[in-house]
Amino acid sequence: MDKYTKLIEKSIKLLGGKDNIAVVNHCATRLRLTLNNPSLANEEQLKSIPGIMGVVKREKEIQLIIGTEVGNVYNEFIKYGNFNEGGKINEKLDSTSNLEAGNEGKQENTVKKVLATIVDFISGTFVPVLPILVAAGLVSAVLNIAVTFFGLPSEGGTYVVLTAINNAGFYFLPIFLGYSAARKIGINPMMGAYLGAILVHSSIDNAEGLDFLGLSIPQVSYNTSVIPVILGVLFMYYVSKAVDKITPKEIKFFAHPLITILIVTPITLLFLGPLGNFLGGYIADGLNFINTKLGWLSVGLIGALTPLLVMTGTNQALFPLVFAALADNGYDAFVMPGMLAANVAVGSAALAVYFKVKDKDAKALALSSGITGVMGITEPAIFGILLRFKRPLIGAMAGGGIGGLLAGIVQLKQYAIVSPGIAALPTFIPTDGAGLTSNFWFSIVVLIVSVVVSFVVTYLLGVKEEKTEK
Repeated sequence: MDKYTKLIEKSIKLLGGKDNIAVVNHCATRLRLTLNNPSLANEEQLKSIPGIMGVVKREKEIQLIIGTEVGNVYNEFIKYGNFNEGGKINEKLDSTSNLEAGNEGKQENTVKKVLATIVDFISGTFVPVLPILVAAGLVSAVLNIAVTFFGLPSEGGTYVVLTAINNAGFYFLPIFLGYSAARKIGINPMMGAYLGAILVHSSIDNAEGLDFLGLSIPQVSYNTSVIPVILGVLFMYYVSKAVDKITPKEIKFFAHPLITILIVTPITLLFLGPLGNFLGGYIADGLNFINTKLGWLSVGLIGALTPLLVMTGTNQALFPLVFAALADNGYDAFVMPGMLAANVAVGSAALAVYFKVKDKDAKALALSSGITGVMGITEPAIFGILLRFKRPLIGAMAGGGIGGLLAGIVQLKQYAIVSPGIAALPTFIPTDGAGLTSNFWFSIVVLIVSVVVSFVVTYLLGVKEEKTEK
């Protein structure tokens, strides 16, 4: 695609050249690049490239905000640079590399850097899996609507196929996460998927009375879990590196995966899996505690602060909370309802800018990113409009905060993992076949309130166009 050529050529040059790019990946709106030497990247000039709405730099990773066309840019990027699909993995780049940067690879191991590494790992693991969960969640919503309002018979083949599409997305979640986590830390992703498949195997998942070499294996339900397989893959990283060093190259092809999985699997089943299950339950209990103690205020905080979380990429760190809530309750009444208010508020603020600015390019970007925002994808609006004009960010946070407070008061629940927005409204329909309950209507009210407040506040605050030139 020729229209991306200039963007890619300039980006690679300003990133320090092809040899400085270690890993190439992307999420819903960002091209995520891990650099060997981050100091070679020219952040300010990258921001000035047409088609790049913003730049986020975190340790060795630099994120180029592209928007909804990021998939096309990614495909052309790896072709142009002759990178491997999913990244040109540097064997020296591992899960601890984010703590080693700067002069001669020495850097203080501060709490801030540790937290940044954790957030980066969570984000890099969960984001590639989100399309599967979005598709599965929306199919669940479609199935509910078809059964409740169109009389789709539950014993027919159509129902069975749609149910399988929905269930597979969540039941085999450990396989998807195992693959994604392994790829993120630079080991064979198929081995990570293999570990996930072992955990959800019918003879392992939630099995009673198992033992290994006389050691009793705790009974754990692994399907739809997230932490056990991630802990297992992290352990696999160290085992894989150790086995690689001691295995003769003549037998490495078959001995390395064999020894690795024979060590990792029993340790995961005996210790790491139960620990992950305990942590997942602890997270869910903590989430319920926050919800109980702070009530509607907690959802309001999520609604107000989500734009700031998206700017830093730390919004991805909330997904384990959502998974834990869905696994325990079948719905999330904390993070996703707050993000519904936040996302549509961000889109509404961008649309308000469309009616205030006179510059044609700014109007076009405000309109397109505003529509995308209210549908649930906010990065183009945040980096292209809110940060550029500043005041609309206040409007978005006001709309998201008030909408979030309302969502907390009415105890709004989302029953599937889909980026909240207009397109995700069917996921607020209960999955028990109850139809359009008050929860669905409340989601519409929250959406409307968030949009109106954000638009009005942004419109009244106005924008200063003279400060928008790059």
